Amino acid sequence: MLIRRNTKAFKTILEIIEACHPRADREKFIRLYITKAGHTIEDRINIEGVEGNAGLLYDMNYEAVLSNLQSPNHQLQVSDEIPGIYFFHTTSNKAWDETPFEFDDAVKKEFANLPELPVTRKKEKAEKYTIPVAKQHKAPLQPRQKVKTTARKESKAVEKEPKQPDFKLKRKIYFTDLEKVIIHQPKLTKRDVLAYYNHIAEYILPYLKDRPYSVNVYSGAARTTVINAEEFINRDEDNKPGWLQTIDSKKTKKEAFVCNDKEHLLWNVELGCLQFNASHANVKSPDSPDYIVIGIDSPEHELTKAIDAAHAAYEILNGLDLPSFIKTDGKSGFHIYISLNTPNNFQTSSAIAEIIAKLIRLKIPDLTSLQGTDDHSYGKVTIDHLMNAENCKIIAPYSLVSGESAIIATPLRWEEVKEGLRSEDYTPETIFKRLRQEGDPFESMLRKKQNADALLKRLRENYSFLIS
Repeated sequence: MLIRRNTKAFKTILEIIEACHPRADREKFIRLYITKAGHTIEDRINIEGVEGNAGLLYDMNYEAVLSNLQSPNHQLQVSDEIPGIYFFHTTSNKAWDETPFEFDDAVKKEFANLPELPVTRKKEKAEKYTIPVAKQHKAPLQPRQKVKTTARKESKAVEKEPKQPDFKLKRKIYFTDLEKVIIHQPKLTKRDVLAYYNHIAEYILPYLKDRPYSVNVYSGAARTTVINAEEFINRDEDNKPGWLQTIDSKKTKKEAFVCNDKEHLLWNVELGCLQFNASHANVKSPDSPDYIVIGIDSPEHELTKAIDAAHAAYEILNGLDLPSFIKTDGKSGFHIYISLNTPNNFQTSSAIAEIIAKLIRLKIPDLTSLQGTDDHSYGKVTIDHLMNAENCKIIAPYSLVSGESAIIATPLRWEEVKEGLRSEDYTPETIFKRLRQEGDPFESMLRKKQNADALLKRLRENYSFLIS
């Protein structure tokens, strides 16, 4: 049975697989199998039983499961005949049950807070399996001939260090692993990622300045792990430079790292950051969000339905006389921003976001469902107002998106949101020409502020009867 990408079941499985990825005890929660090309799960081989190569095979197959969950060309299936066995079909080959896996009962306790937990299975004894080795045909021995040798001086190979990028920085940063491939479609090395963030710094930094942030850290096979800035930077205490800037957080009473200049931006990339995610609020006013964000997430990685939902949202926001700004999320949808004045609070901003999301849902009920509700959501666009919770951080405008492809979360003009729009058209190769021609569509976003309390009062007075 197919598990659709926009369902809670799929998102929970993805979250569990991602959460277990860096853990040393992940085999306790997730068991993996292999199938030969063209075979089904009936012929699966338990990796634990593979003699001599079990550890290596487990690591390789785990990366394959992560990659398949991310890939639009792979469809997650759950077996009808063997409950609890999950596997993948490609869009071009539905006969081969690829990379089967199952969840142990321990998942129920470890991830009890997640919705729609996957079906689990009790551990079975793994049958021993030896990987066949091709027979080697020995060639007949030939008479050994004497070879005349001439003495020569040994030369020691001198390994040259890769040339350091010249970014004209105010601080000294030594960059490492510059030729390591970070993104594969198209190929981007760490040097390329550093060069992109060096070039885009003036555009992305205004959306990170003085804000708590998290990063998606590259961890191999096009996979990333999300980490808050403090945990990320403090992982390497011995090599942490003294010039890193912190601001006293009024909320936590601790110092919070901020990313306010190019040096801090590139230092994060040197440590492994691929994607930057910014808080809605400033460190100096942590309880006062500067904007709300409405997420529009299209099913099956297709933007077509999301575009229709975005048009409906734009009509509603125009009708409410609310200036709004839209950007791609770099994957299958959009983020719509509405700027707020300060001081306000997250309770007010979340309530505003919820009412607007419900009005969008009310306008196009057959096309949309609300995030966090029990509405039948199969094939529908998800309207997400829950990303305005206090601890949420949203991918920053102009950040690279973690994943297999070199895609940028790109601000758009509303008139660009039309049929034919594709997230994958916004890449490091195209973004700078676009900025030269169009400028930054978000440039005035943080200046067109709404009175949050007055807006919530107006929405409740005029529209509560429609959505209660």
